[in-house]
Amino acid sequence: MNERSEIHRNRVKRRACVTCTKAKSKCEPRTENLCRRCARLGKQCVYLDLPERKRKRQDEDGRVDALESRIEELTAQLRAIRSGQNTIPTSSVSHHSTTTTTNSSSSLQETTLPDLNADETTDPLDAESDGYHGRPPPTTSILEGIPDIVDRNFLTSTEAETLLSRFKSSFVPNFPFVALPASQNAHHLRQHEPLLFLAVVSAVVPSAHPIRKLLADEIMQHITSRVVAGSERNLGLLRALLVLCAWYRYPAQRGNVQLVLLLDLCVTMAYDLGLHRKRRGELTMDEQRALLGTYWVSASLPRVINRPTAMTRSRRIDECCDNLACSTEYPSDRCIRPMILTQSFLCSVDASLKGLEDEDGALQQESFIRLMVGANLRQLGTLKGTLDEELAKCPDSTANIFRCTKHYINMAIRDTALTDESLTRQSSDPSFATSPYRTSLLWHLLRHSKALINAYISIPDAQLPHITVFTLAQLCAALVILPRSVSALLKLIASNHANNPTSSPPSSSSSSSSANQLKIRGDGLSEAQAVLDEADYLPVVARLYDKFSILVEGLSAQEKGLDVAGTLCYHMGILASWYAPRVKAILGVDLVGRNPLAGVVTRSSPAAPAGGRDHVVTAAGPAAAAEMTMQHVAGLDVGGGGELVDEQRGYYVPGAYSYAGGAEDGGYLFNDEMWSSMLSNLTGFG
Repeated sequence: MNERSEIHRNRVKRRACVTCTKAKSKCEPRTENLCRRCARLGKQCVYLDLPERKRKRQDEDGRVDALESRIEELTAQLRAIRSGQNTIPTSSVSHHSTTTTTNSSSSLQETTLPDLNADETTDPLDAESDGYHGRPPPTTSILEGIPDIVDRNFLTSTEAETLLSRFKSSFVPNFPFVALPASQNAHHLRQHEPLLFLAVVSAVVPSAHPIRKLLADEIMQHITSRVVAGSERNLGLLRALLVLCAWYRYPAQRGNVQLVLLLDLCVTMAYDLGLHRKRRGELTMDEQRALLGTYWVSASLPRVINRPTAMTRSRRIDECCDNLACSTEYPSDRCIRPMILTQSFLCSVDASLKGLEDEDGALQQESFIRLMVGANLRQLGTLKGTLDEELAKCPDSTANIFRCTKHYINMAIRDTALTDESLTRQSSDPSFATSPYRTSLLWHLLRHSKALINAYISIPDAQLPHITVFTLAQLCAALVILPRSVSALLKLIASNHANNPTSSPPSSSSSSSSANQLKIRGDGLSEAQAVLDEADYLPVVARLYDKFSILVEGLSAQEKGLDVAGTLCYHMGILASWYAPRVKAILGVDLVGRNPLAGVVTRSSPAAPAGGRDHVVTAAGPAAAAEMTMQHVAGLDVGGGGELVDEQRGYYVPGAYSYAGGAEDGGYLFNDEMWSSMLSNLTGFG
């Protein structure tokens, strides 16, 4: 009892009674168990005891100490990792910690951990800094220290310096997105940017140089080992890829698959380096050029090869473009802004055409096409003043290239007239197909495509090796659009002649095959001759062929098949051999003169990339072309109405033509589908 009373007395009571606490009033004690307020109010005064604190158990203190020791041990291990120690022995902890965590600590053995090269000042629990989300890309080359083509005496140091100087003075103005300082020599470039050095050498050396094949192998080794397998990402690699794209020379597969892959690698690396996210002040001048170059190459070729653009124009592109327009670091910086503005306008033209294609039947409505073409021409007129002002600051070599590009822009605006060459036969609403407006568009296409080819022919021979593959792609488009425009115009003339009741009927003495043949006479023949005279296709192609012979001089037949210029020479010969049969198939009469390339024999070797064909196409006559054509239409025949009949499927293909005579006379089956297929397959960029 006494012990319980002692405990009760030792209890600590509250300083305020229950009544004052509820009233939130000041409680002043009067006696031991009575306050002044309760005595004055006559209320019962009760003081409550404070709750007792629970005593900590000794085993709980031990567990906390053990956990703290364990955390300290892990922290020490992380610091050891950062300091470069790969092997970390398990450290001993306090005796008290060991006894309480025996099961966990006894299982710790000597552990081997990777060196993450992290900063010691970094938070040890920062997951990103410790590589928990994967290893960062390497900062050094996997091929570092391996002898290059100069070390192995395939190229002397003097030759390397000469090639680098030529690149700086003659090649950079046509592709100003990779500029090199005048003080940088070949040795420095080899040591710090070996792939860029190889790309520069590959761009400058002629096609017949003995190290061309070796260069291609070395470049592919760098790309596959460093970019693909090693995941290396740096500005030097991006600049090298841009140069390889600009002066691409090896169409190893049909459709230029390697070039498309190089373009994709450029875009991927630009995004991986974050060039599109950095602010204007954070981007160096070389990074700005690389970003603009990536946009330009990614938007230039896809239009020709019918692929979507991988990088779109953004505010960062415009900022870098305006900044480099004011740059005085390199003279070639003045050429960047007109190139970006031109390509951006072409992208807007493609966007407007795609919007028209999404509307059902819009491409056959003259009103829609008039609006689209008119709007694009007005924008081009506004842009022309800016381009002329900018190009006045550029060297003559760049101005020569832009003359080709201006014609290409006019072709891009109007090529909706070629959306379907069979509109006159297949369209249920032929208002646009047979309208004078479409005829006007086709005439513009004919003249601008011919002017583009002539603009390229007028470029001095010494400047031809400096021209990028993107200008060659525009040239290929002109080589295809020119005969397509001629074909469409001739079909309009033939259609009008067929609907004219005064046209002369075919001769009764003709054979059954010629009975289906429509021969153009009178005014229609004069109109067709005017179209052919204006196009002057075969002489133009012959002059272009002679121009390209400079680029392929010294190459064997097999080597020409592995070179872009050589491949285009083959294609020009085949296009020339098909031109006259196409005209005769539409008009029924032969209005095309002698083929200037009649003595040229184009051969596709087994190693050539032009589709892997092993046949021989001789431009001396269309017999070989006829044989190729008939191989494509095995099992097909010509019906009584002059239409293509598929006996196996039982349907008619409109737009087909046939005329009398054997294959040696050019009298073989020739339809629109074959013509379009031949054009797309033989350009090298289709």
